[in-house]
Amino acid sequence: MLGLIAFAVAAGCLLGLSALMVVSLLAPERRLWPAGDDDRKRRLYLAFSRPLLPAVFATGVLDWNAGPLAAPWHLGVGAVGVLIAFAVLNRSAVDLGEAATEGREDELRTEGLYRYTRNPQNVGYVLLFAAYAVLANSPLVGALAVATAAFSVFQVLAEETWLRDVYGDAYDEYCERVPRFVGVRTLTRVLDDD
Repeated sequence: MLGLIAFAVAAGCLLGLSALMVVSLLAPERRLWPAGDDDRKRRLYLAFSRPLLPAVFATGVLDWNAGPLAAPWHLGVGAVGVLIAFAVLNRSAVDLGEAATEGREDELRTEGLYRYTRNPQNVGYVLLFAAYAVLANSPLVGALAVATAAFSVFQVLAEETWLRDVYGDAYDEYCERVPRFVGVRTLTRVLDDD
């Protein structure tokens, strides 16, 4: 029962965040994300985003081993995935910086992890939730991972409109070089860097 409540809270957060992105996509003149310097928009975004991670964590703990994975390999695979996701999230946050993350005008970031994917934070969160679903062997967290992937698409599309308005041709050229999420260009660039 408590697992379902935690799941409902996390799902509600993702639904609320997705609604903010859809409004931003369909009515750019009333854009809610990125928040920029508007504290009301930032507080609205944070009202949905802050409870999300604790609710997902609680869902996994309360739904632990409810899934079909019988072998203990899921513990190692999931733990490694979670560690990689946290590394990606940490590095991408440092590479982008707080001002740019919130949509306050800054310079267009194309180095660090942003050299491989235009959205490493989104990739990191999807990886985190998917890896945690494997670690916890939790179908409920698996469903949240899928919902996070869908939300990430909405968020990226909403941000791209804003990025084009702010950075113009420089952003379009960046889009030509670097994939939206992860693709063949990401893998070839990683291999070329070694």
